[in-house]
Amino acid sequence: MATPTVPVYDYSHAEPSLAVFTSRMLKMYFENLGQSLTAQVLDVGPVCEENIRYFAQRVQRFHICDLFLRLNRNRRKGLSTEKVREYLDHAPGSFDGINLWDLIDHLKNDEIGRLVNLCQILLKPGGMMIVTSFEKQWAPSQTHSFIMKDGYQIKFRLQDHLDLPRYYHSNRIMTAILSEFRTVKSFIYRNGVREFLCKSD
Repeated sequence: MATPTVPVYDYSHAEPSLAVFTSRMLKMYFENLGQSLTAQVLDVGPVCEENIRYFAQRVQRFHICDLFLRLNRNRRKGLSTEKVREYLDHAPGSFDGINLWDLIDHLKNDEIGRLVNLCQILLKPGGMMIVTSFEKQWAPSQTHSFIMKDGYQIKFRLQDHLDLPRYYHSNRIMTAILSEFRTVKSFIYRNGVREFLCKSD
């Protein structure tokens, strides 16, 4: 049973939406991964060179599966978003960490639930998943990538080639969807970014 924490509001950040911010969850995420020579991380995109370099310096293997691009292609072809999960055909327990950058904002509740369940299967025992999402009033109309910088900072880059619908999922819904994880920590920043850090059994 998960033990979600109450979201913490950080009023030390006065940036407008999409300004650079320092991620507390990313720091905890890497503290859990440690500097293991065997750590493997899965990133669901969008792909950016900065993140590849960032993780290449910190984990043994960094796997990329740009589900944003695949979701966009499937949508243009009129295919079900359910087919996106077929691209995550890794063996159970393959990863120490999984990055879900704002992907859930482009999926409906049932689709998120299926994706989260699959991610839980793909994680090793004790593995971590970091999830980002926007508060409704702060959500940008277009899709952006989350780009990591030194000092656990994150900046944004417009992905104007992506045309994806955006859905809002309340904190209550997010807590329910992530409840199968052993622990869930959450943090909401002044700029409207929500971070959830989940740990598997």
